[in-house]
Amino acid sequence: MKQVADLMIKNVITLKENDSLATAKTLMHDKNIRNIPIVNDNGECVGMLTQREYLRHAFYLVSQFGTQQITKKEEQTPISKAMSKDILTIEPDIDLSTAAEFFIENKYGCLPVVENDKLVGILTPVDFVKLAHAMLIKTE
Repeated sequence: MKQVADLMIKNVITLKENDSLATAKTLMHDKNIRNIPIVNDNGECVGMLTQREYLRHAFYLVSQFGTQQITKKEEQTPISKAMSKDILTIEPDIDLSTAAEFFIENKYGCLPVVENDKLVGILTPVDFVKLAHAMLIKTE
C-alpha cells in the first residue's frame, strides 16, 4: 500500500448541484458521512459539500426565515448555494506519504480523488487512522 488508490474509498456517495440541502442532510445522517463530493453529469467533481458548509447555510436559513421554515427552505435550496467550488483534488497514483503530509499541513477533512477529470474516490484522515490501527494490530 503506497499510493492513494490503495487507501481511498472507491464507492463514493455523490450528489449533484441541483439536489437539495434536505437531500444532503438526510444522506449525511443516514450514511454517517461529513463530506459529499458534488459531481456533474460527466462524473467530474465540481464541488464539495461538507458538514460545516451545510451547517453554515442552515444557520443562515434559520436567521432569514426562522426555525419554522427551515425544513421547507432546505428542500427548496440547491446544494450549489452552500457547496464549496474551490476544492483541491488528488490523483490516485500520488504517494500516500505525500497525501498524509497534505492532511497534516492543511487540516482538510477530505480530498476528492480524480483521474482524467472524473471522480474515482475520496480520501479522508479517517482512512489514515484505520491504516495506522491495522498496522498497530499487525505488529502486536
